[in-house]
Amino acid sequence: MPPSHHKELANFLKDNFDGNPSVAAYRDNNGNRPIPIGQFGGDFFSTIGACDMGLSLPAGSFEFAASGSNEWLPNSLASSIYWLTERACDEWPLVCEDVVKDNAKSTYRHMAYVPSPFAFKLSTGQMVKWLLGVPITDTEISISEQAVLEKTQKTYPGWLFRASA
Repeated sequence: MPPSHHKELANFLKDNFDGNPSVAAYRDNNGNRPIPIGQFGGDFFSTIGACDMGLSLPAGSFEFAASGSNEWLPNSLASSIYWLTERACDEWPLVCEDVVKDNAKSTYRHMAYVPSPFAFKLSTGQMVKWLLGVPITDTEISISEQAVLEKTQKTYPGWLFRASA
């Protein structure tokens, strides 16, 4: 049974997107370490509960997000978390290398993330921001935070870019 604050996150996202949401657990190559990922509004994907994983990131509580029609996006979110469990990030953007599945028909291999200005306050008191991910190619591996932000603004809903009250 997921903790109530994870349900709060899912319900918040459900209320901000049209359509029927769904949540599926993505697992590592050994079928272990499930990462719940919700699909909202058809092409917005978000982890549910990554904010409690104790990942080594700059200060804050974060969920990982991807937006788009590529079927490999939710898997790349889970792979980004597995990649990050063995590493630390101390500045933005967070670039997770080789997290797009090898069998995906894509020129992209990596995901770059920047935190959303928007934060959602949970009943636990945590202020959760979304790490907005965009797929990048090998040649973009040294992408700047500003360039990632510009890419995210083209694909993510506007409310994620408004600072919370």
